[in-house]
Amino acid sequence: MLGPMHRCLGSSWIVQAVLATMALAQDPTPAPFDLVLRGGTLIDGHARTSTPGDLAFRAGRIAALGTFDVPIGSPVMRVDGLCVSPGFLDVHAHVDADIVREPLCPNFLRMGVTTLITGNCGGSVKDLAPHFTRLEHGGIGLNYGSLLGHGTVRTTVMGTQNRAPSVDELQKMSDLIDVGMREGAFGMSTGLIYVPGIYADIAEITTLAKVVGKHGGIYASHMRAEGDEVLTAIQEALTIGNDAGVPIEISHVKCTGKPNHGRAEEVLAALQAARARGQRVHVDQYAYDASSTGLDVLFPADQLEVGREQFAARLRSDASFRATIHSALLQKMDTVGFGDFRYARIAAAKGNEELNGLLLPEAAKKRTGKDDRSAQAELAMDLFTAAAPARVSMIYHSMSEADVERFLREDWIAVASDAGIRAEAGPDRPHPRGSGNNVRVLGRYVRERGVLDLPTAIHKMTTVPARAFHIVDRGELRVGAFADIVVFDAATVGDRATWSEPLQHPAGVRAVFVNGQLAVDRGQVTGVRAGRVLRRNQPGRRD
Repeated sequence: MLGPMHRCLGSSWIVQAVLATMALAQDPTPAPFDLVLRGGTLIDGHARTSTPGDLAFRAGRIAALGTFDVPIGSPVMRVDGLCVSPGFLDVHAHVDADIVREPLCPNFLRMGVTTLITGNCGGSVKDLAPHFTRLEHGGIGLNYGSLLGHGTVRTTVMGTQNRAPSVDELQKMSDLIDVGMREGAFGMSTGLIYVPGIYADIAEITTLAKVVGKHGGIYASHMRAEGDEVLTAIQEALTIGNDAGVPIEISHVKCTGKPNHGRAEEVLAALQAARARGQRVHVDQYAYDASSTGLDVLFPADQLEVGREQFAARLRSDASFRATIHSALLQKMDTVGFGDFRYARIAAAKGNEELNGLLLPEAAKKRTGKDDRSAQAELAMDLFTAAAPARVSMIYHSMSEADVERFLREDWIAVASDAGIRAEAGPDRPHPRGSGNNVRVLGRYVRERGVLDLPTAIHKMTTVPARAFHIVDRGELRVGAFADIVVFDAATVGDRATWSEPLQHPAGVRAVFVNGQLAVDRGQVTGVRAGRVLRRNQPGRRD
């Protein structure tokens, strides 16, 4: 409940000129705080504690915590009955250049995310220095850092060719990685199920990761497999990290495909064994049993090196090629283990928007009157050709919630959304994680299902990602840390986004502060651009 003074004074949460109850003994009188949050429960992700106390800002940083005297003239916000935690760090986002179009990143702010790391899964902005400068000139709504995408670098040098690089090409890629790291990239990412990352061997990636290591960066990987071959893929990532001498981040850990449900323990055992040997291994996950990526992953990767446009042209004009791909799609259905594409939902299909939100069998039935395996394969090819060269976005319900919960119980695995900026409205039906990931953890998995306690959940959203990416002075409640803060109601916080209505705003987030400025007020984005561009090599870092 909001305090009575707030109710009387209207929409602003900040009640100006509230006098302290007792004068301070120091002389001269201390300067007022910029804001005091009074009466809340402080959730410290670092210490994993939950204690009543107040919190004060000054000059964009936390100036006081717990019980303290308030200088005369300090504005006070009453947060009685509410939780006050550090802002959440999402180290697996796909914002990249889209932040230029939508600098506030409102869907992330509404979830309590105050810091993003983008450039994941092998794709990033190509030239980071001018991109960062542009953002700093225009202003952004939250703190923003980036990895350098291996796929972006490889395409720049080699296009989408399915071959190993020459010595000269590998040197050019290394030089681009070196430049990106000097410009402030936090490391390098790979997307090893995507073109062109899927064509890169371990030697190529290790060579480039060594350049990242020279600058103290991290290697983040969407691994080569997350289903039947997941343990082999983990070993590849571990080998790259070990041989290159860099910490690794396993992106959005999961066990995909029906035959792999229940394998979380095996995956955890492999990762924990490496950590026990002293290897620097970090992991993140999102709080859903469905993934989201392109329709491309259903098709044979060796055929996609020509690019979407030429691949689509062959599907349209070459009956023999289309029959070959049709057979490959039927084989894909068998491999994933659900019998058909009943696990695949259309999120955004250019030219076929009326099918967005439908599972492929439902869409096939609507379009052709048939929903058998052959009809589903034909529709998949039709969707691809209609959208090319644009990408058809899909949601894949191929995971087990039991595995999701098992990973969530590990206090060293970070929570990250794997999402981009969401529109407020439109025909697309994207994965709801972009509007609900963090609050879903707090609502469904803390309050409703008791998978983990609240301080541990906050720990996984703040301290864990901050340490993995060496992001200093964020993600903790400490005097001197940046005032990135979330105020939420533990009794009501949760996700409202669904598969059919994925853009619904979260519940229970009362206020979000970025660098001490109010960015979200009772679910409404205020428009303030208080975020900062974060660089891996910025001065004053305390790693």
